Amino acid sequence: MAIFGALSTARSGLVATGAALGVTGNNIANVNTIGFKGSRTEFADLLSGQGGGGVTGRIGLGVRIGRINPSFAQGSIESSGRPTDLAIEGNGFFVVRTGDGNLYTRAGNFRLDVDGRLATFDGLPVQGFALNNTFLPVGAPTDINVTGASSQPRATTQVAVDSNLQADAPLIAGGFDGTDFDSAFATSNFTNSIDVFDSLGDRHTLNFFFTRAGSNSWEYHVGVDDGELSGGTAGDLAILGGTNSITFNPDGSLSVLNPDPGAATVQFDGANSQDIEFDFGTPNPLADPGEGIDGLTQFAGPSAVSFQSQNGFGAGQLLNLEFSETGFVTGIFDNGQSRPLFQVALASFIAPDGLLPLGNGLFRESIDSGSPAIGSPESGGLGTIVGGAVELSNVSLAQEFIDLISLQRSFQANARVITSSDTLLNDLINIVR
Repeated sequence: MAIFGALSTARSGLVATGAALGVTGNNIANVNTIGFKGSRTEFADLLSGQGGGGVTGRIGLGVRIGRINPSFAQGSIESSGRPTDLAIEGNGFFVVRTGDGNLYTRAGNFRLDVDGRLATFDGLPVQGFALNNTFLPVGAPTDINVTGASSQPRATTQVAVDSNLQADAPLIAGGFDGTDFDSAFATSNFTNSIDVFDSLGDRHTLNFFFTRAGSNSWEYHVGVDDGELSGGTAGDLAILGGTNSITFNPDGSLSVLNPDPGAATVQFDGANSQDIEFDFGTPNPLADPGEGIDGLTQFAGPSAVSFQSQNGFGAGQLLNLEFSETGFVTGIFDNGQSRPLFQVALASFIAPDGLLPLGNGLFRESIDSGSPAIGSPESGGLGTIVGGAVELSNVSLAQEFIDLISLQRSFQANARVITSSDTLLNDLINIVR
């Protein structure tokens, strides 16, 4: 009887519409979930093979859920201020490791776990590529683990000093005396010091002693505590490189350095021998005004250091991480240095709609999605990385409320069909009576 068919058809409408309301409700519930991808309900009709009531044809038997289709449209990207938060702008998924294979996610609210690995909030390690000596990715993806990352020290090889030496400084009787520190300071017109580093990263102080030797003529000596040298005695003064001379032009510019450049070979205790070159500026013997004045000068003003630097540094411990658009994970160290440590891996799929959702923003590959193509950001159609930010849900609240109203009306209409069919059945029963 067609009346019973109407009841069955309306029932299917209630069931399908109720399921669709659940999908819409899930979308709305996750509007603030990082990396969440909303879904859309697609309906399919049901057909009978034979028309009812003696009329040949195909009539509908109702509706069913054809497919719940996820949307992988880009969500908006919002800065979080946390350096380990990452967002993908464009195509791709982060790769995370589990005990039985890789999973994939767009939720980049990562953290460093107790083992120093970049991981999801529930502890799944994020995968990336290790780098070779030229900072190129090598090998298969592995855990991004920064445990023990440090900056190797670099021995000082160059020292630059810009100073003014007072032109009318008094001549010191007997000249410079480097017997010990006290006599060296007493027989110098001007002194300054700079810290340098050996191959082990230890810090040492070099002392420069400048002594005026005559008109436009100076000598300088470089000294260090002898106890810091191999086999030396602590507290004694060790002079490096002997006596060095400086001549100035009448305009106060540097004329001649002897030797040029000045240099010293030193071996600090336990470290490798190292050559340190001293840069006091560019000599200008002809006092050509076009050459300018740099480095050491001899003017009538007081002796003073205007600038000095050296190119060594000690060992450094990891302070922070930075992420580039191409996914390079750069370590920032407390010695002021930085270097790339890993590159984040991204995965793409031919049919991402076929991925199996597992909750917590995670997906697993399936036959429908195809196998992942894993590569570096900005390669093979993959997107870029935005550090210190997260991708928000791609759910549009306005659209979801529109869908909610539409589904509510559909549910009410199907319920009205059942009510109308019930009224007809009641009338039919009354006729029989």
